[in-house]
Amino acid sequence: MFNTETFVIMVIFYLLGSISFAVISSKIFSIPDPRSFGSKNPGATNILRSGNKYAAFFTLTGDSLKGFIPVLYILNQNFNMNELYLLSFMILLGHCYPITLKFKGGKGVATSLGILFALVPIVAFLVVLTWLIIYYLFKVSGVSALIGFLLLPFFMFLINNDAFMIMISFANVIFIFLTHKKNILQFMSSQG
Repeated sequence: MFNTETFVIMVIFYLLGSISFAVISSKIFSIPDPRSFGSKNPGATNILRSGNKYAAFFTLTGDSLKGFIPVLYILNQNFNMNELYLLSFMILLGHCYPITLKFKGGKGVATSLGILFALVPIVAFLVVLTWLIIYYLFKVSGVSALIGFLLLPFFMFLINNDAFMIMISFANVIFIFLTHKKNILQFMSSQG
């Protein structure tokens, strides 16, 4: 049910999502702003292109935890999992379209995984395991993430089997695919 409390949570989730750990890590580790090199995307994969694995790890961890911590906290405050999964999209919106970076943010993979680890850890683990296997085989991070997320509704069906959670997981997949549209087009043109 939408009320004042829900609205406040939505705003807080969006603002938390808007924290760019890629930009923060570029300051802490004295590397160029991630929006100035590589894919120009403020995310962990692009930070890794700087050659600084610690900065990439910091970014990955920060982006994951900003999805994990607020969702886990609110999960213990009378919200059911379905409502919370839906509300967590505000964190994703903040991450991908942050007001702090003129609405040009990351792609949402690490933040989505943080949210999933808070809600359904086994499903999140299966997505990560799929990502690692595909990455090991093909060495393409974006494709690996997309395949892992493509299987998210199937994993949700196997583990959770809640129709609403499965529907929301489809929305999560669509969201991740939309943020990776440029990557998909580049991959397809390189294959043809």
